[in-house]
Amino acid sequence: MKIIVCFKIIADYARLSEKDWTWDERHCVDTGFVRRIFNCFDESALEMALTLSHPSGHLPDTADLTALTVDDPQGDLFLRHLMAIGYDHAVRIQCSADLDLRFNPSGISFLIAEYIRRNGHELVFSGIQGGDGDNWQTGLLIAERLGWPCIREVTRVIRTDEPDRLTVESRTDGAILVQTVRLPLVLTIGQSLDAPCLRLPTLKQKLAAKKRQVTIVPGRDLTVADNSIRPKGKTLVDLERPKTKQACVFIDGQNPHQMVRHLYDHYLKNRLNR
Repeated sequence: MKIIVCFKIIADYARLSEKDWTWDERHCVDTGFVRRIFNCFDESALEMALTLSHPSGHLPDTADLTALTVDDPQGDLFLRHLMAIGYDHAVRIQCSADLDLRFNPSGISFLIAEYIRRNGHELVFSGIQGGDGDNWQTGLLIAERLGWPCIREVTRVIRTDEPDRLTVESRTDGAILVQTVRLPLVLTIGQSLDAPCLRLPTLKQKLAAKKRQVTIVPGRDLTVADNSIRPKGKTLVDLERPKTKQACVFIDGQNPHQMVRHLYDHYLKNRLNR
């Protein structure tokens, strides 16, 4: 079984202050000073695929596992992390610097689907949404371009005794749907209280991964021209800073005594008297 997991690296937007949310004439927010992280849904997809590729029990360990991202050279650090924890191949599709793919699920899906088509993968994992756009479209568009079925909001995948079939659990209308499906297949991983966290490599695994090479695939090798992946008839005209709810309430007062009185009168008094 050839498995490929498509993932995205994003800036940790929670670390941006309100004054950092400014953008240039291309509507790009400067996040160069902020750490980058795995998109949370893709992180679950990466761990789920890794678990599936190394089953316990009587099933043979015959899966070939590839991690794929469309990114700049900063993505290599994350790809080596994945090779350290057990991924067989790490692939980065690199496009020209002037190509804006932030809000372009059509272009991203074109590149990913073309790579999958050329390399014979049978099972595709991705997060249900990710990063800048949160558009929920990329996984579905990959499936459409490949002509494969797609199951959304997957919470669990189990191998069966038949090598071309999987048991897939997914959320639908507030319930859990369990079905046995045949490959090829696209799975998008959604929200779940039991979503797996991506494992961490040991120091020995990290050192071994440094000796391995990330495969770089130029975007132009997957398409005739950049025009085929540029947004058609769509222009980004504005951005809006995401609104977030405050996680705390500031207590007013001129001195500690007043602050403690305010805390007692407004938050503790009623609870203590219940």
